[in-house]
Amino acid sequence: MHVRMNKGFLLLLLLAFLSANSLQAEEKSDSTRKERKKEKQVPLTPYHWNVIKFNPTPMLIQFVEVRNITLTYERLITRDMSLSLQAGYLIFPQLINDTMLNLVVFNSHEKYGVNLSLDYRYYPFSRNRRPAPDGLYIGAYLSYYGFQFKNNFDIINTTVDQGGSMKGKLNIFNLGVSLGYQFIFWKRFSLDLLLFGPSVSIYSGSFTIDGALSQDEIKNLDQETVDKLLNRFPLLRNLFNADQLEFTGTRTRTSFGFRYAIQLGVHF
Repeated sequence: MHVRMNKGFLLLLLLAFLSANSLQAEEKSDSTRKERKKEKQVPLTPYHWNVIKFNPTPMLIQFVEVRNITLTYERLITRDMSLSLQAGYLIFPQLINDTMLNLVVFNSHEKYGVNLSLDYRYYPFSRNRRPAPDGLYIGAYLSYYGFQFKNNFDIINTTVDQGGSMKGKLNIFNLGVSLGYQFIFWKRFSLDLLLFGPSVSIYSGSFTIDGALSQDEIKNLDQETVDKLLNRFPLLRNLFNADQLEFTGTRTRTSFGFRYAIQLGVHF
């Protein structure tokens, strides 16, 4: 009886030992999984913290003007968040020919514009275990576009030399959200694709025509200018309505806008 009890006791000890080892192995496995999961949740250390980018979008798509130069500087403020500042020089394409309505002939054209933007970005995922600013991003932005132009003209079909000018301003403020994807190649070069950027936009504009012209002549010049402007930039219809297509004067409208861009850069 004593011998049998010892054998049973040894068997129980063996089972207890095996159970303890099994539980310890499971605990280690759970701990390893938790550590790996925790590692995945911690953002990776970036290769570099800065990106300087060139934005050819206004040059190639929006205004078909090679002098539209826009540059962007993006700086990581944490491992998965960044701020960027964009600044550029913009020029309206020429909308008016040398002669308009066989009424005036233009002798000089002045036009220029700027664009400014402040962006916040958050990179929620790592692409193929690559750190930000590589990967999908979501964010918000505040941007401004401003344009000015002045065209001096001579009035034709008059007995004396008479002249005048057409002057205009356009300001667009945008507050929106963004969704895009940035690729970092060889840890140095970036391709930034801003795919979706809706915004609430405030449009404000002013336009004046000065010179020895009658009210009917000014109205005809105004209508011709509006037609040319809207044919080239349909979004500016936000400044007008079906009953009021005159451009002279000052007006402000709130509407919706959209932003998209392709940028090429250097990561350093």
